Amino acid sequence: MSNGISSFKFLKKLKRLKSRLMEGEGTVRLYSVILLVLFAVMLLSVRWFFDEGRYGFVEGHPAPRSYLTISPMKYVDEDKTKLLRDRVQNTISGVLVRDSDALNSMTTQFKMLEAGDLEGAMISKDLITLLNQLPKTKKETALNAVAKIGFNILLKENNADTFSNPTPEALWLEIESLDLPMDLNNLIYQLLEDVLRPAVKVDEELTQNLRSDLASSLKPIEQYLKVGDVIVEKGEIITPQLARILLSQGYLQQHFPWKIFTLSFLLILCWPFWIRLPAFASGGQNYDLNEIYIACVVGAYWFAEYISGLLGARGVAIVTLTGWAYLVLPFSLGFQVIFGASIIASILMSAFSTSEIVLVSFMGLTAAMTGRFFFRDVHSRSHLWRQLFIAGLLPVFAGIFARWAISLELTWQVFLISCLAEALWGTVVIAFLPIWENFFDIMSPLRLMELSYPTQPLLKKLQIEAPGTYHHSLMVGTLAETAADRLGMNAYLIRAGAYYHDIGKLRRPHFFVENQMEGENIHDELTPSLSALVIIAHVREGLEIANEYHLPAKLRQFIAEHHGTTCLSYFYRKSNSQGEKLPREQFCYPGPRPSCRETALLMLADSVEAAVRADRKNISGIQDLEKVISGVIDSKVAEGQLDNVDFTLKDLSEIKEALIYALQSVYHGRKVKEIQSSEEEDKKDTTSELTQENLKNEN
Repeated sequence: MSNGISSFKFLKKLKRLKSRLMEGEGTVRLYSVILLVLFAVMLLSVRWFFDEGRYGFVEGHPAPRSYLTISPMKYVDEDKTKLLRDRVQNTISGVLVRDSDALNSMTTQFKMLEAGDLEGAMISKDLITLLNQLPKTKKETALNAVAKIGFNILLKENNADTFSNPTPEALWLEIESLDLPMDLNNLIYQLLEDVLRPAVKVDEELTQNLRSDLASSLKPIEQYLKVGDVIVEKGEIITPQLARILLSQGYLQQHFPWKIFTLSFLLILCWPFWIRLPAFASGGQNYDLNEIYIACVVGAYWFAEYISGLLGARGVAIVTLTGWAYLVLPFSLGFQVIFGASIIASILMSAFSTSEIVLVSFMGLTAAMTGRFFFRDVHSRSHLWRQLFIAGLLPVFAGIFARWAISLELTWQVFLISCLAEALWGTVVIAFLPIWENFFDIMSPLRLMELSYPTQPLLKKLQIEAPGTYHHSLMVGTLAETAADRLGMNAYLIRAGAYYHDIGKLRRPHFFVENQMEGENIHDELTPSLSALVIIAHVREGLEIANEYHLPAKLRQFIAEHHGTTCLSYFYRKSNSQGEKLPREQFCYPGPRPSCRETALLMLADSVEAAVRADRKNISGIQDLEKVISGVIDSKVAEGQLDNVDFTLKDLSEIKEALIYALQSVYHGRKVKEIQSSEEEDKKDTTSELTQENLKNEN
């Protein structure tokens, strides 16, 4: 009785622990974000200390080294463009326009001179004095000559395309054509020179507008940098334009790259939502997230990508994250992890170089889309390495295509280095996989296969001490694996869970029918309540043995949930018939009910195998098999054992078909009736109805 009470307490503790873990999801999520931020800081610090901290550039200072072009780019040479525009602007000294006021004023002056109004003509006092000293006839002759020549010159100026005063030579030609005395000629010249002035002026506003229009009409000077071209020589002053070019090429300044860290930090803050996006899109489907594991492998990938860049194989390290993710995570979650991590890595590694971001992100997208198909059926470490190499070739070819598309360096040397680096990272994946498995208690296909080997200590002990239970576990594993393959579930996990789900029976193997000798049943000598407590206790004892042998938590989940809250109805009815007034709950497994598709499938396979084995005398054909299997599935659904699992009616139908097929295959196609007859001949003393009922309830 005490064993039964302790088992109830133990399973209740498990429930409380699970609720605490659910409540602690937010804390784990926070820890994973903090861990990713620490990885980003560490990586940027390593880059800054070993590279930019020593050889980074500072704007306005001499370059500490010669910087070469990493990716081809076309840019506008602002310095040369400005110099050319300045030269073009300087070719325009001023824009001349007709001065209408000056022309009118000179016309008026000549009219005044012709009329003899010297004061009104506004000529200099010295010339007025000279004119007044002349005889009247000479004075009039001189004034008429000045007016005539002046009107002719103004008429020419008004019709000219360019506005300028006549040269002294032109004036003297006009004066000498009048054939006057030399003294008058000199006076006439002085009068003309005093009245005539430029008929044009420089329009400053128009000049400036013309200069601006001419400068803007010139196209900017574009420069093209090929891979390997020198951007700036060592010792050359880093101008603002050169600083922008170096940043776009992925070179960092000498100070810590806070801008890159800020952008990466913002992306990491979105990380929890990003990896849960498939669950939101599927209407709330839950994934078994080990967020600390995901954060660690993402951080390891970032450092691998940094090393890969130093080797000249940018982007190839994505094969590490592809292997570590798809060997453990479902496709939709693995896709989010790989693609999202590659985007952040492209920023951490390439700064703000657009071509490098495109290259790394495109290789990450290719790996995320194709990697899953190479890890479905991994059966050995050598096979895993081969699959990793093949899976890594696709991102390599994607990188080659991206390099060609964006005109990055593309040579056979780049391809060869990428392939060698990919082989290296495949080896790293296999080397680190056992560390991840043991430290984070994750289940890769290789670990599941190793746990399923008959040479495992616990399975060997089960073979020797409880051979009937061992055989039952193998049968359940075969049934569950067949159904899992049809539903696209993790067959390796379900098979391993089936092999270990009943290890609790090792504590008292002879209390279970499959381990009893023919005609013997120890429960005939026990009270129904004690029999029920012993049988129920095998779940608690199985978990204790699992902890003792350090089985993974996922396998312990199979042990805890494979009976759910099923009741031992036979012992409950027998207890009532003997006058024991005990609550029905005492004859039920305390649970929990199956919380995932894998443990639910194991429950169905376990119950079907036990029911078929118990009713084998009454099974004469496929229809009888279908009836038994349908009855088991319907009863589990009716009891609510599958309420926490998203099995559809189609899934249950396929499970039923798979179980029928597997039960036929187990017996190599023999008819069920022939099996029954053969077993009855070998077993002359058939078990009693009590034994059959016990068998159904125990399993």
